[in-house]
Amino acid sequence: MTETYRFDDRTIAWKPFAGFEGLYYHLLSVDHDAQVVDMLMKFDPHAECVPHRHVGPTKTLVLQGEHSLYDPVPDHGPANTTRRASGFGANRGDETHIEGGGADGAIILLMMTARDGVVYEILGADGGVERRITLDDFQRGLEKQQRDGRTRQRVQQ
Repeated sequence: MTETYRFDDRTIAWKPFAGFEGLYYHLLSVDHDAQVVDMLMKFDPHAECVPHRHVGPTKTLVLQGEHSLYDPVPDHGPANTTRRASGFGANRGDETHIEGGGADGAIILLMMTARDGVVYEILGADGGVERRITLDDFQRGLEKQQRDGRTRQRVQQ
């Protein structure tokens, strides 16, 4: 008998984050009217992303593994927050951190709200903004993902 209640990512066409070992994403939707991006993120064991700031409100649901949030500095030390599968977190925006996967990695659902079209900002070593990631960036990514035949998700405009 197949266990249908477990999250199964084997059919998801994960796209690697360019330049980051062990980080993958899959876009689900981009809603320009609501300024919301929904995506899945996958972390290999102990993989981490760069320091960044979520500009608008963000909700996170851990689907598998363990998801940790760290101070946005090099050699950040232990996690400030760790959530296991089914753990949920939300913030009102202006949230700065590094995210990572635990010993078994993690898969999370991110629901990110933009402000003035900006979803998040990538921060440099000095804490300054190196790049702003916008709804348009995610829209281009979703369109490419659809062209590649990797999803049949609906784009809302």
